Amino acid sequence: MNIAVLGGRFDPPHIWHFWTAQQVLENTGFVDQVWLMPDYSNAFKPIIASTSDRIEMLHFLETGRIKLSTVAIAKEETTYTVNIVKDLIRDPYNKYFWIVGSDITIEFTRWRDYQRLSQLIKFLVFPRKDFPIKNLHSGFQKVEGNIMLSNVSSTIIRERVKQGRTISGLVFPEVEDYIKRKNLYK
Repeated sequence: MNIAVLGGRFDPPHIWHFWTAQQVLENTGFVDQVWLMPDYSNAFKPIIASTSDRIEMLHFLETGRIKLSTVAIAKEETTYTVNIVKDLIRDPYNKYFWIVGSDITIEFTRWRDYQRLSQLIKFLVFPRKDFPIKNLHSGFQKVEGNIMLSNVSSTIIRERVKQGRTISGLVFPEVEDYIKRKNLYK
């Protein structure tokens, strides 16, 4: 099976996480599943919501082909993609790909052991609004097709919650209810 991993903080998971996964499935022609893989701890940015809250919210994004993976969280350490990939590629039954937004290609050289990483796994680069894809690193492939773009981000959503503004349409209704019920991001 061909599995594409969309890793990140998912703090909170939003509608565009879902649509990125869905569009990878629709436009690559070879990806069978997308795994949403939340970080335990992120090396570059803090995580606000607890691990359990982020897992609960991610369940609302799952479909038959989009699934939650707790591989990174189970390690209970700062999530470094290279360490996760080394574990994944030991699996002889599946082939793995790593999804990144086009904004990440600019900062990829900051990632731990990035040169080795691009040899271990193929990266699928998903276009993001305001981040045109110019030059791709070796091992990177642009996701092409009838692609919808967005600038929705977890940062924008957290700020809107903090300001008391609506997040309807930016997250699934179940995620919005969960954020309100748990009083997250205030």
